[in-house]
Amino acid sequence: MSKLMISSSGLRGIVGEHLTTSIVEPFVRSYLKWLPAGSVVIGGDTRTSHDALTQLVSSVCQLCGRDVIIIGKVPTPTVQQMVRKYKAAGGFAITASHNPIVWNGIKIIDDTGSFLGADAFSEFDQLYRNGDMMDYATWDNQGQRTVDDKALHSHVDVIATTLPIQKIAPLKVLIDVNHGAGHRADLELFKALGIHVDFLFDGADGEFSHSPEPVTENLTDLCDQMAQGDYDIGFAQDPDADRLVIVDENGRFIGEDYSLAFSMDYYLSMINEPHPTIVVNLSTSKIIEFIAEKYNATLYQTRIGEPNVTAKMKAVSATIGGEGNGGIILPSVGWGRDSLTGIVLALLHLSESKKTVSQIIESYPQYIMVREKQPLESTELIAAKMARVEAFYDGQQINREDGVKISFDSSWVHIRPSNTEPIIRIFAEAPSKAEALALVDSVKNI
Repeated sequence: MSKLMISSSGLRGIVGEHLTTSIVEPFVRSYLKWLPAGSVVIGGDTRTSHDALTQLVSSVCQLCGRDVIIIGKVPTPTVQQMVRKYKAAGGFAITASHNPIVWNGIKIIDDTGSFLGADAFSEFDQLYRNGDMMDYATWDNQGQRTVDDKALHSHVDVIATTLPIQKIAPLKVLIDVNHGAGHRADLELFKALGIHVDFLFDGADGEFSHSPEPVTENLTDLCDQMAQGDYDIGFAQDPDADRLVIVDENGRFIGEDYSLAFSMDYYLSMINEPHPTIVVNLSTSKIIEFIAEKYNATLYQTRIGEPNVTAKMKAVSATIGGEGNGGIILPSVGWGRDSLTGIVLALLHLSESKKTVSQIIESYPQYIMVREKQPLESTELIAAKMARVEAFYDGQQINREDGVKISFDSSWVHIRPSNTEPIIRIFAEAPSKAEALALVDSVKNI
C-alpha cells in the first residue's frame, strides 16, 4: 500500500510520502476550476494530520479567491450536509476513511452534497491530469474564512426532523468510535435522543486503538464487552463515521450487510410505500434481495463505490440505498453514507419491534459473506487475472459491469480492482462459510 490513489473517492496517500504540498495544491486547484462559483466547506476526520491538511486546503482555496467554511473534526456526511446547508459550490472532506493510520486523503464533494459521479469525475480528472487549475487571485480578491462550530448540531437536527426519534426507547448502547470523528458526533446525537451511550476508545485524537476498518477481526474488544450482557446493541464506526456496523446483545458481529439490512428493514416498514426502490452495489449481500421482496421493492445494483450508488439513486428516485460495507444512504436526510442515520434507524427498529437484535437477525435468511484481498499492483496483472476468472467460469451467469461477478443459485463470487487501495478485492457469499471460502480460494488460485 505505497501508491497515491486518485479516484471518484478523491485522493488518498501516505502522510509525508504522498500527502505533501506539491501533491495537494494542484489537486485542490483543479477541483476549484471544475466547481461552479461559490464558497467551499472543509471538514474531516480526526487523523493526526487533520489540522495541517485543513490549513493547506483552506489556504489554497482562499488564495484562489474562494470563501471557505471550516467545520472542524466531523464525519464525512456532516461535510456533505453543510455543503447543502450553505448552498456551497462544493466541499473537501479531509479523510482516508478506513485506510490504515499512516494514510490521509481528500474526498471531493459537489454542490448537491454528493461525491462525483462517473461523468463529473471524468471532467475533473481531465482538468487535473492536464494541469488545468484555478488561477490564484489578486491581493484584493482573496477568499474569506468562516468557522462553523455548530455543524454537528445542524447534521443531527436534519436527522431529528426526518426520523421519529421520540419513539426510541431508553436502550443501553455501546459504540466503538476508535478515536474517530464519530465520538463527538455521537455525543451530539445521543444528546438529542435523550439516552445515555457508552464508548470504547473515545477521544477524537486519531490515535486508533485498532485497525480502522470496522470488520469482525478488528472489533474483538467491542464483541467481548457486548458478550457480558450489559447492553442492548453495539455499534462500530470507521474514522470518518460514514460506515456503521452492529454487534448484537450477545457479542455477535452480525456483519456489514446485515447491519445495512437491519436499518433498511425498519425504514421501509415505517414509510409503508407501495413500490419503494432500493439501490445497492454489486457486492452487497443477497439479504437485501430478501428485504426488497418483503416490501415489494425494485432493487437496482451498481458498480462498487458510493458515487455510483448515489448517481443511480438520483436517477431512479430511490427510497433508500447503501453499500454492503455498512453504509446507509437515506435521500430524505442526505446524499451520503451516514452512520448517524444508521444508528437512529437501528434504535428505532429495536424500540418498535420490542425484539432483540439477535431475534431480528434470526428472522432473516442466513448468508455468509467472505471478503478478502489479493495484492496485484499493476494494471496488466489485474487485467490478466480478470480474464482468467471469466474464462474459468465460462457458461455461468456473469456480470462484467464492475470486474467479474459470477452468480449461482444461492451463492456468488465477485472479483474487482479496488478504488482506494492497490489490490484486488474478492467477495463471495453462500449459505455457509465453507462454501464462501471455497469460492474465494477457487478465484485466488486461478
